[in-house]
Amino acid sequence: MKSQKYIIIASVICIASLYGCKRWDNFTTYFNTFYNQERLIKESESEFDYQKDKEANLPRVILPDSSIIMSNQGYSSPPPFMIEFIITQKQRQAVQTQVDSVIIKGSKILSRHPNSDYVDKTIYLMAEAYFYKNEWLPSQIKCSELIDKYPDSEFGADALILYSKSLLIEKKFNQAEVMLSRTIDLAWAKKRYDILTQAFRLLAEMKLYNNELDEAIKPYKQAIAQSDDNKLKARWQLDLALLLYKVQKFQRANIEFDKVFNHSPDYITYYEAKLYKANTLAYLGQYEEASNILRKLEKDGKFEEWLAYTKVAQLNLLNMQGKTENIAKEEKLLDSVYANNPSLISYYYLKGKTYYDSSDYNKALSYFAKAKVAKSPAYIKATEMSNLLNNWKSKHTQIQTNLPKYQKGEALNDSTKLALASSLYELGRIHHQLNNPDSVNYYYSLACEISPLKEKETARFLYAYSVFLEDKDLKKSDSLMEVIVQNYPLTEYGKASREKLGYTEAFVIDSLKELFDSGIELALHNENYYALSQFNTILEKYPNSKYEPRTLYAMGWVYEANLKNYDSALIYYNKLIQKYPQSEYAEDVKLSAEYLAAVKSGKPIPDNLQDRQMIMYVPNDHPIPTPGVPANRPKNNGLDMRDIFSNPSKILDQGKEAIKSQIEKIQNIDPSKALDSLKNKYANPDSLMKLNIQQSQSPDSTQMKHK
Repeated sequence: MKSQKYIIIASVICIASLYGCKRWDNFTTYFNTFYNQERLIKESESEFDYQKDKEANLPRVILPDSSIIMSNQGYSSPPPFMIEFIITQKQRQAVQTQVDSVIIKGSKILSRHPNSDYVDKTIYLMAEAYFYKNEWLPSQIKCSELIDKYPDSEFGADALILYSKSLLIEKKFNQAEVMLSRTIDLAWAKKRYDILTQAFRLLAEMKLYNNELDEAIKPYKQAIAQSDDNKLKARWQLDLALLLYKVQKFQRANIEFDKVFNHSPDYITYYEAKLYKANTLAYLGQYEEASNILRKLEKDGKFEEWLAYTKVAQLNLLNMQGKTENIAKEEKLLDSVYANNPSLISYYYLKGKTYYDSSDYNKALSYFAKAKVAKSPAYIKATEMSNLLNNWKSKHTQIQTNLPKYQKGEALNDSTKLALASSLYELGRIHHQLNNPDSVNYYYSLACEISPLKEKETARFLYAYSVFLEDKDLKKSDSLMEVIVQNYPLTEYGKASREKLGYTEAFVIDSLKELFDSGIELALHNENYYALSQFNTILEKYPNSKYEPRTLYAMGWVYEANLKNYDSALIYYNKLIQKYPQSEYAEDVKLSAEYLAAVKSGKPIPDNLQDRQMIMYVPNDHPIPTPGVPANRPKNNGLDMRDIFSNPSKILDQGKEAIKSQIEKIQNIDPSKALDSLKNKYANPDSLMKLNIQQSQSPDSTQMKHK
């Protein structure tokens, strides 16, 4: 019995000790770390005014404009309905240290006090901190950790809704839908109706964003049918009606607003339902009924704190009725009394949109500018429209001078045409963003017509126009892409056009080879100017291609051998030497180019060039050797005329011995005579025909000796 007594006492002491340790662990965790972590997160939220899990005691501002739902629909841009949840760097800047400290202190708690009662809340605060830093993946990991390890935590629903928000920001809609479904189930079970309302709203917004109206409404209908709380039913019924109002389904919205009063709406729900019921009637043209509702709201003392919203609704009603004599005065009054009120800001947006829809862009611009001065549901769209119309105004100003000149047939230089075409193209882009297809077609077409074909920028105009026409006139679109492929093959637009038309990279290679071979054939048949035209096309359209050194070599050869224009030959040889100094073609002409440059300068010939004397080559019974082209070569010498372009070193190797044997003969020639003939080449063209740089006496003699 005595031993049993000791065992019981020891057990009690052990349990008390463990319980005491647990309490002590919680105590030290809270006062040493958790308290500060919680304080820092609250300070951060206060700094950037983040209304987490709170309903501001103000009516919502809902705009009946579908374009706002789809605004900012870039590939990487978050959906518009998620913008309010994203903390910008500017907002975060003042509390960056605090947010980082939340994560650091959380890590300490998890490592030093893993068994305390504050672990689940710590994980959630860390997830929030990552979310505020826009680090979505770490936030998701912490939310997942909380949900998996602590399924019964009071913060489970909070973690799920936070996880859902980060997925929606990343546009991972399928995953977000699953997570929102889990959130709704847990929120129902935990009776977290604040989370439940958020989840319904986010799910509905996501469905609207993806143009699934019926799917957006369905969760609200199910919730209203399942709930026993008439206040919640009224709230969700209002949300359902506002969804229809937002997408301009006014007939259906009007019916759903009436159903709100079948339940037990609180003050703000009642006010919002009446306010938007009046707006809906105004859009349906039932002005008198709408006016009566707004008048009652104005006189009801319970709603005095929301008078600004009522006044703005009355102003909007005047605007829809077309009572212009009262509008300006009322706008000025409200602007002075309720400046920057989100409802008034949204009114300015709607007024601007009215002017925009009637194509009065200047008036629309003034109202959009007013609508972007403060945060509101219209802020993003108003800023977007204001910027677009400002650009529209600027580009219109830029074309006012030169477009009338062009249309009258006045001559404009290429740079002026390019600048004009660029402004017209930008106008086309602006109208594309404004969804004005007729204007897009007009400005793109005009830009392509005016822009000089030789300018590379023209490829951009042609490509934009061809893409625009793909769904409207495929034949014309393909024709424009053919023009791009033929004229701008190596630009990014040329490559994109080739892909769309189904061409392979071999197309460029084949085109290059055909151009080069064509130039060679023309040169060999003395069609020099046509040959040079082909070579020039290669240099302009295929810069830095593998054919460029050969082309420069060939152009120099045509000027030297066929046209006897040594100045031009020297220009292309020098380009070849400068750009491709290691190529065999540069090696072939380097010394000859140096020699000719020295002769032209009138200075003494350097010693290293003394074996390359300029001579007056006077033929007797033998024809003049043609520079760059082998003259009367034996058939068995193993060379082809095209070797001079494809393999010049082959010619050089065979000529080395012959060059050595000619040095003694050249030394007795006076170079001053050659210099005089070069200086007087324009005065005596006939002598130019005899001007020659001796390479060798072999059958492969050329006018400019290549080594």
